[in-house]
Amino acid sequence: MAKRPLNNQLRAAAAQATQQLASWLDTRFTEEISAAKWSYPTPPQVRDIVDTGRLRASQTRVINPDGSITFTWPVEYAAQVHEGGVSTSGLRFPGRPWTKAPLEETPEQYQRFLRAALRRQQQ
Repeated sequence: MAKRPLNNQLRAAAAQATQQLASWLDTRFTEEISAAKWSYPTPPQVRDIVDTGRLRASQTRVINPDGSITFTWPVEYAAQVHEGGVSTSGLRFPGRPWTKAPLEETPEQYQRFLRAALRRQQQ
């Protein structure tokens, strides 16, 4: 069996790694939203971000034609939860940036996925 040209192998490996990264990020963002680790000014003062479940359930992802990945949380209060804000009763609450840790972990994770995909392409 003839091997594909290197540039085709690289493109295929990058596409595979991107697909894996999208799934991994999807899981990690959900884990962060669900983790009981976020500070809040009222009891319980350390908790998850889940109240109704709408924010977590709204998470969507798209792999764009250029290979980038776009995640959105299309609920009206997503940015306020992520960045912090003020409740309708005037209570200030801190941001709970559930994307921060997964995005910091992304370069290393993408490297792992890409290396594995390249090994598969070389076989």
